[in-house]
Amino acid sequence: MKKILLLLTFLTPLFSWAQFTTNNPDTVCFPVVSNSTYLVPNTVGLTYTWTVTAPGAIISGQGTNQISVSWAGANPGLINNAVSVIAQTANNCQSQPVNLNVLIYQVIPTITQIGPFCSGDPCVNLVGNPAGGQFSGIGVQNNQFCPNISGAGTHTVTYTYQSGGCTFTTTIDVIVDPTPILTPIQHD
Repeated sequence: MKKILLLLTFLTPLFSWAQFTTNNPDTVCFPVVSNSTYLVPNTVGLTYTWTVTAPGAIISGQGTNQISVSWAGANPGLINNAVSVIAQTANNCQSQPVNLNVLIYQVIPTITQIGPFCSGDPCVNLVGNPAGGQFSGIGVQNNQFCPNISGAGTHTVTYTYQSGGCTFTTTIDVIVDPTPILTPIQHD
């Protein structure tokens, strides 16, 4: 859950807002699987009106200093002024709006296809893009696939890449055929 804190600053009889965080835009990992939380300090006597750009949707909190937003329908990319809030007193004095951009962040990792192999073949280097991720799976050791360790069969190799607080994964299937074993030649 993302939390963006905005600091309320009293500069004039009307209320003005200043951002406390440098996290603009807020980063939301794609595909979106959880709601994001946005908040400002709670000041007694103020009512908060939030606006969220579609496809975002306020799930809860409208009128309070904190909302929960679903970005489930959002495509990857930057949404300018995605979240906005104003505060209002009981006498209808209104603050200037404070806006926050939201980046729906996606990286599509890939693995260079390898194989097929024979079960006795030596280890081969695995290549993932973007570089810097981690490989895992049966027969994977030190960013190499080792058919001589995995044994015969179809094995799934997973590549996990982390960036911007998000985790992205991809997989490939690698085929390892059994190496035929012959008995000695018979003669008469």
